[in-house]
Amino acid sequence: MINRLALMYLLSSGLLSGVSSMALAQEFACNAPPPAETSIGGIGYYTDAAHSKVDPRLKAESEAELKPFHDFSDRLTAMTDDYLGKNDQGAGRCALAWLNAWASAGAMLGVMVHTNNDQPDYTRQWTHGTAALAYLKTEALATVEQRRVITNWLRRLTALNLAYWENPKHKRNNHYYWTGIGVMGTAVATHDPDLLQKAKGIYRTGINAIQPDGSLPMEMARKRLALHYHDYAIAPLVLMAELARMQGEDWYAYNGRAIERLADRVAEGYANPSGFERETGVKQAQAKPRGSSGWVEFYRLRTRHPELFDMMHAAGPFREPRLGGDLTLMASRGLR
Repeated sequence: MINRLALMYLLSSGLLSGVSSMALAQEFACNAPPPAETSIGGIGYYTDAAHSKVDPRLKAESEAELKPFHDFSDRLTAMTDDYLGKNDQGAGRCALAWLNAWASAGAMLGVMVHTNNDQPDYTRQWTHGTAALAYLKTEALATVEQRRVITNWLRRLTALNLAYWENPKHKRNNHYYWTGIGVMGTAVATHDPDLLQKAKGIYRTGINAIQPDGSLPMEMARKRLALHYHDYAIAPLVLMAELARMQGEDWYAYNGRAIERLADRVAEGYANPSGFERETGVKQAQAKPRGSSGWVEFYRLRTRHPELFDMMHAAGPFREPRLGGDLTLMASRGLR
């Protein structure tokens, strides 16, 4: 049986409206979300100029401080995956209740508490993308009031995240592309053509940075993590292109399909990292794809030579909350 606190949360969030309360409680136990934090902290944990070596103690401290955001993202995307993959409407409604709770509380709209880097801003950008994709996946179940509250919150997060990038000192590397997921997801959710154009500008910045050999100079500078960060940088670009497809636009074709050069470079790097090692002068730290490599599940459906990505695909299934959850599932079922 669901506990009394969780049942009270179900009742207050409207999940039990119009049905038997206890019947739905038995079907899906919707616990309350982590407390909505308005401000964000976090600590930078790289110890070298290339940001390639991690201090385990600092990373553990940062992870502990950011745990509410990670827990929110992990559980939220698990529920939206259950809705998408199993048609578990209880899970979908619970995900919307979580989004509504954080939106109503103004989560992440407060102060970014900087210690030694911009980890708070990055966390807000990542979590915004998670929230926007979660909303798109469950929007069909949302009440009128939930639509209003959640989309208004997503718009406010968008404005704050875009404002961060107005500072010319902020390098527009993979972090800029990851901001684009939240901006693009919000644009699609709100049918806002101006936001769509802002998202397109972010996407094009990423694509225009791709060199003739498929490399990204700012990510190659990450030395032993260069392969990882090329992989990590293409992920939000592919997700943005997929969201554009939902709007009837083909962003994969932009700039002579330059994204193919980057995708091919990553796939070749996993097959044989010698090219990255030759250019960086160091052995690469990442030997195989990980959760954020799940962009390949979408990309292999769009490329003219999907066989190049068979090895990466075989490393799945892939799950990454910052990209919406189970990417293998999302690629097979669609984003909404």
